[in-house]
Amino acid sequence: MEQFHKRFNKVSLDRLALERQRAQLQEENGHLRSILKQYLDGISLTEGVLEQLNPLVVVNGRTNAPLRHPQSQVNITYVEAAHQAQRVGLGL
Repeated sequence: MEQFHKRFNKVSLDRLALERQRAQLQEENGHLRSILKQYLDGISLTEGVLEQLNPLVVVNGRTNAPLRHPQSQVNITYVEAAHQAQRVGLGL
């Protein structure tokens, strides 16, 4: 009878160890799936990715992310060629 209890206790301990290992592996699996999903979201274009603000996604020269320097605020100085020629002294 004592031999039976030893075997039973060993099997019970092995079962408990396997259940703990299974829980740990499930947690690790969930973490790895999360990392894989982030990676795949980063390399693929889906509707969900296109709806989010992303400055790296530019389609036909447009992006859905707010720009830091909108083109309307850029100051560009234009100098007419005739004015420049007269200033330099070319006499055109």
